[in-house]
Amino acid sequence: MDERVREIIKRIVEEADPDKVILFGSRAKGEGTKWSDYDICVLKSDRVKRNELEKRIYLKLFGIGVPVDIIVETMDRFEELKGNKFLIYHEIARYGRTIYEK
Repeated sequence: MDERVREIIKRIVEEADPDKVILFGSRAKGEGTKWSDYDICVLKSDRVKRNELEKRIYLKLFGIGVPVDIIVETMDRFEELKGNKFLIYHEIARYGRTIYEK
């Protein structure tokens, strides 16, 4: 696993205590370039204020040296929405790579 991904996971786990972290997008598909961002889905089993937690994670990732996009969702909501092919959760479920799980 890429050293940057390990550092991203470390910081996310420290800040958010997630149940699962999924890498998705071009990097998960092996199509990323050195300029590609890291698309990360952070899943929690308990209810969470998504916007607040996303903001805290972005602050924790500040200075990491690579662009990172974060989506935070509950496990239940993710399971509910992943079947809808018009939502990003479908792509995450289909092509994403689990990079951390409790």
